[in-house]
Amino acid sequence: MFIVGLLLLIKGSDIFVEAATRVAKNFGVSEFVIALVLASIATTLPEVTVSAVSSYQGNTDVALGNAIGSALANIALILAISALIMPLKVDKIAGENSLIMLIVTLYVWFLMRDGVISRFDGLSLVLMYAAFLYYLYRKHVRLEDVSAGRSGDFKKDVLVLLLSGVMVIAGAKLVVKGAVTIAIALGVPEVVIGVTLVSIGTSLPEFANSLMATLKKVPNVSVGNIVGANILDMLMVIGVASIIRPLPVHESIFSVVMPFTLVVMALLTFSLFKNHQVSRKTAVVLLAIYVYFLWLWIEGKVYIPGG
Repeated sequence: MFIVGLLLLIKGSDIFVEAATRVAKNFGVSEFVIALVLASIATTLPEVTVSAVSSYQGNTDVALGNAIGSALANIALILAISALIMPLKVDKIAGENSLIMLIVTLYVWFLMRDGVISRFDGLSLVLMYAAFLYYLYRKHVRLEDVSAGRSGDFKKDVLVLLLSGVMVIAGAKLVVKGAVTIAIALGVPEVVIGVTLVSIGTSLPEFANSLMATLKKVPNVSVGNIVGANILDMLMVIGVASIIRPLPVHESIFSVVMPFTLVVMALLTFSLFKNHQVSRKTAVVLLAIYVYFLWLWIEGKVYIPGG
């Protein structure tokens, strides 16, 4: 199970990055924009579905904990590791979209102040994502360029992008399930399994795609996928789940996890605005923050409900 999952993860992410690059050329836009929208949707849509189902079944902790925990890991772990391999030099538009990510996360934190994210709050989040897509369309997509540059394989490339995203997700699930089974058989403590395998497993698709994009020297896909996934986590994963059922906010989420998430987002945004890249120095700082966060979690000083 673990080996099959790993093969799906590697091959799926390889196809995914190639397809994202081809689709960007056909659209006549930056690879960053394609990764920001299509690539992030392909890897994050299952989280939207899982959170919606969890909320419907009354497991609201899962919906909120996974969304916040995933956003933190995406930047402080996944993007940091990718940047350690190779500094991620990206287009100038990365900075403004990272700022949008930071602003919507601040808004979610503001909504948490009364201890619950209501249905009305959730509706505002979903509408914000619709406005975000419209903003990207108006600013970056020119229909004449799309029709002029579109090849005969355009629809096929979009389909390949989405299907390879499914491959990556399926592979990630098999890898985590196989790894957990092996760890239990070897007598690894449950807390270690929770921190290293289960919690990071929800971000494994983003990790595979960002790592592959880095190795293929397509940093716009690596960073765009992470920023887009985080915007989706905040606006759609939390938004849809809270529309189905209001989400109670655990004190630890509001006072510890969200501040950590905002700090790493602010560092990323500053780095992208200043140098249009995620440097190795920034990566080291991000990883140090994440290691400290994991230490707090293992020591029981921070709690992520459902995470």
